[in-house]
Amino acid sequence: MSRIIFVEYRIDPAQREKYLRLIQAKLASYSNVVLYEGTDQPNVFVEQYMDTTPEDYVKMKRIRLNEESEWDEVTDCIPGGRTKLHIWEFESK
Repeated sequence: MSRIIFVEYRIDPAQREKYLRLIQAKLASYSNVVLYEGTDQPNVFVEQYMDTTPEDYVKMKRIRLNEESEWDEVTDCIPGGRTKLHIWEFESK
């Protein structure tokens, strides 16, 4: 079975350029991710990580929802910070 991880959030429009610069640099180290922006909801983004493992999911949640991580600059672009960052894992059936 294949697995995917979705990371979803809305960024502050005033920080859009900063966010785009940061997220593109951050995601460049991943070969299995696609970044989407809502077509009818500008500034709502989804990161889709494909072919992941249960361990990837646990690690992603720990790193992204932890109080200190290398993702802090990206998280700072989200109004409400980590409380408004959503991470889900899905498995094919």
